[in-house]
Amino acid sequence: MTYKDVLAPVIALDEDEPALAAAAEIAAKFEAHATALIIAVHLASEFEPKPRALSEVLADITAGSQSHAALLAQGLRAWIARAPYPFETREATIEDAVRYDHILAHARVSDLVVLAQSSGHDRARRALAEDILLRSGRPLLLVPAGKPKARKWSRVAIGWDAKATAVRAISAAMPLLRSAEHVSVVTVDAKPSGAGHAPAPGHDLALHLARHGVHVDVRNVASGGHSDSKALLEEAVAVDADVLVLGAYGHARAQEFVFGGVTRDLLATSPLPLLMMH
Repeated sequence: MTYKDVLAPVIALDEDEPALAAAAEIAAKFEAHATALIIAVHLASEFEPKPRALSEVLADITAGSQSHAALLAQGLRAWIARAPYPFETREATIEDAVRYDHILAHARVSDLVVLAQSSGHDRARRALAEDILLRSGRPLLLVPAGKPKARKWSRVAIGWDAKATAVRAISAAMPLLRSAEHVSVVTVDAKPSGAGHAPAPGHDLALHLARHGVHVDVRNVASGGHSDSKALLEEAVAVDADVLVLGAYGHARAQEFVFGGVTRDLLATSPLPLLMMH
């Protein structure tokens, strides 16, 4: 298995440049096809983050190529035109992407979906992330906001809790794991059990990955009174990981998906890209 199709849903360049840069790096590493899916969030959209006056919305509707969403798309296309790796460009509105499942149609024919973890257009990004994680069957790589950081994607940390979501994330990350210079399997407060962690937590996984040609070490860390997410992140940073691989947890409450504690904390605080599967 390798990555041959990398998809980056993007809304605005100042928010999404880190995701575009990461998608370009990974596509170049695996000689994959890179696609930028430009998501239009119009001022009239319920996903628009700022309340807008009716007069402003009407003026934007008649602005055509000078509308708010069109200008954001122009900025993205300008970056793509000078990108270090060629991108195919596609377009969709946020309503089509989420309400009519267009994001799923694009994601399901991709090997990896790369999304920026930005506070800008937060509602739209959350809807995209939840659909990709819960319904696409594809891995999601969430890249931190801020100035793009060049990465070789050669050092990987795995957050291992011996659960099915982590297994799926590891399987999805296998191209990165096989090409990595070093992989660390990290457990937090792991206790041996017949149904979960083996007598030596993490070592059975390390042996399995070694049979796939992955160079692995195991790090069993104690939380020391901190949260599991903090302990996991500290260890991932300590090994200079380019990406943290882990299972994503959550549950439905009414009609809203709510991320579980560790996943929620990591989404809010991680300085590293997170490669996740649910």
